[in-house]
Amino acid sequence: MSEAQPTPIDPVTLEVMRHRWTGIAEEMCAALVRTAYSTNIKDRRDCSAALALPTSEILAQAEVGTPLHLGIMPGVIASVLRRFPLQEMRPGDVYLTNLPYPEGPGHLPDVSMVSAIFDDHRPIALAASTAHHVDMGGFAPGSMPFGVTEIYQEGLQIPPIRIFSQGRLDEQLLALINQNVRTGAAVRGDLMAQFACAQIGQRRVKELWAATGPERFAQAMTAILDYAERRMQAGIAALPDGVYAAEDFLDDDGVTDEPVRIAAQVTIAAGKLHVDFQGTSRQVLGPLNARLSAAKACVYYVAKAVIDPDLPTCAGAYRPITVTAPEGSLLQARFPAAIGNANIVTDQRVVDVLLRALYQAVPERVCAACSGEMNLLNLGGIDPRTGEYFNYVETYGGGQGAMHDRDGEDGIHTHLTNTRNTPVEVIERTYPLEVVRYGLVPDSAGAGGQRGGCGMVRELRTKSPRTTITIGADRRCFTPWGLDGGLAAEGAHCYVRLSDGAERELPTKVHTTLQAGDCLVIQTPGGGGWGDPARRDLARIEADIADGLLSPGQAELAYGKYHHSLTR
Repeated sequence: MSEAQPTPIDPVTLEVMRHRWTGIAEEMCAALVRTAYSTNIKDRRDCSAALALPTSEILAQAEVGTPLHLGIMPGVIASVLRRFPLQEMRPGDVYLTNLPYPEGPGHLPDVSMVSAIFDDHRPIALAASTAHHVDMGGFAPGSMPFGVTEIYQEGLQIPPIRIFSQGRLDEQLLALINQNVRTGAAVRGDLMAQFACAQIGQRRVKELWAATGPERFAQAMTAILDYAERRMQAGIAALPDGVYAAEDFLDDDGVTDEPVRIAAQVTIAAGKLHVDFQGTSRQVLGPLNARLSAAKACVYYVAKAVIDPDLPTCAGAYRPITVTAPEGSLLQARFPAAIGNANIVTDQRVVDVLLRALYQAVPERVCAACSGEMNLLNLGGIDPRTGEYFNYVETYGGGQGAMHDRDGEDGIHTHLTNTRNTPVEVIERTYPLEVVRYGLVPDSAGAGGQRGGCGMVRELRTKSPRTTITIGADRRCFTPWGLDGGLAAEGAHCYVRLSDGAERELPTKVHTTLQAGDCLVIQTPGGGGWGDPARRDLARIEADIADGLLSPGQAELAYGKYHHSLTR
């Protein structure tokens, strides 16, 4: 008599199991945040965690985290398994990589850690995390400089390596890494936080294994992936079939003044979705190039956001989706192209292009262009209080694009970031910096029946005798566009107010130095508007004026039909 097969999982049990897996991933990410050393992780939460099947298929990802990190996790795990096959892994082995080529993290500061979870000596799952470390060496503090043209200039490249062997840290390897970075204590502390994240995953998955039994455990994994696939197929099938094309441009690549084109053609048919980036510019000299794994992450994010926001974030959901880009293009660059700011600028613009295309299919499900860049800021130098190297890294929020039925949010991280703005108190306590100004930028939102969100401004005064800065911004020329007659928003603006009071305009992509007492001013773009501005209610215009988000002069220009009411 053959052995009885386990009973198929009923819908209630399936839902319980998928949330149990997601809960473990969320706890892993929480452990990473709580034990991290750098403000970029413990305050801004620039990190992510995931669990995968032994076959490397992503099963669950923490919603608290960075969507871009989560989208590239399949490539990270695949790159580790190519170098270290699962059958060679042992309990307590942990692997590290930050190498984007051929697939992996989006840029060198994103360091990923992968480990297998065992029951006795049987691998039952994989745990992975990615965290943005404050420095990986290279040309400038923060390892995302402009003024470079190849990845060798951007910092330390770590191919998949074993950093823990049967639970023991390879101190010599860590010493080699720390010798090549400016902030060794922060890098070590954040790596140990990633290790703690992995240990939480190990513990909780083994508890789940013991509670459910091997058969039900494995069956639930497969059922979750199949369920997500069915939901995604159904969601795609509900969209109107067709081919939808769109394009947008980056202002420049930080080396030449030429605009950089990103083009996408989205094909929806028979419950499947294909995105082809044919027509996108060739790879560029500056550090805005990306790999296809990052483009896939952008597509996965948009598909989830537009088609089914509650969709399980796992490999099954992406089975009906394919993505292609020409070899040697901006989104499938050849080694050793510089890649450091693709996460910051390029990938955000890919999202805008995809939403612009899907506007033609489901306009009520997308928003107008958001700020369209993460607005990177790195400041590094010697802290006069300690004599040690410091590096402050942050991406700044901007305006969210309006939707058909609501205004965009002000001064918020959008799309692929999902991080927080660092509190003023944390900046001033941790770094030799003074926050002179921090707020929203009036008149930066795109006008419309629904207005976009306002950008934000932060002014920092340096206290170090010599501070090296890197800015990675965009949208000064090609400002965030509106939809359905909505107007474009204001773009990025960066300048230095010198200690003698003079002001010096900066490019949006720059590597330069400041002296003690100089002030750096960063203004981020707003979000595009939705609908004819003439449709906006007078009371809402007056409320924006009262809140200081809109000046009477700009109100007259953008909402001219209300001129007499606004000035009475």
